[in-house]
Amino acid sequence: MTHAVLLAIALTLASSKQRADSVRAETEIRETVIRHASDVRRCYTDEGLRRNPTLSGAVELEITILPTGTVDSAAVATTSLIGLGEREVTGCLTTAARNWRFDRGPYAVETIVFPFIFSPDQAHAIERVTAEEDDD
Repeated sequence: MTHAVLLAIALTLASSKQRADSVRAETEIRETVIRHASDVRRCYTDEGLRRNPTLSGAVELEITILPTGTVDSAAVATTSLIGLGEREVTGCLTTAARNWRFDRGPYAVETIVFPFIFSPDQAHAIERVTAEEDDD
């Protein structure tokens, strides 16, 4: 009798781990976004700063991730970017994010908002560090 109860508990615990409504770990989401940081930086520098060297502000990007790990939709939730280059940066970010891939798993469809803060000073500092690394 004890074995049957333990088996039932073990089966319940095993099946609860495979529920299709689990959420992705925050670390996994963060790692994926960091892996695509160059996409975000490229959108800001190539599409924004090229048109407007003083463009700065924040963009909150809303991404819906399917259980397969593909991004179903990406849209700008809010933005404080104002002026020339804003439309190009936000359009580039949503296009880039649609191509991001997260780990596949028994996850529910998730919608997550990522905040990105843009500043010309930070972008130029990153460009200098990258150039110095290329020289080495």
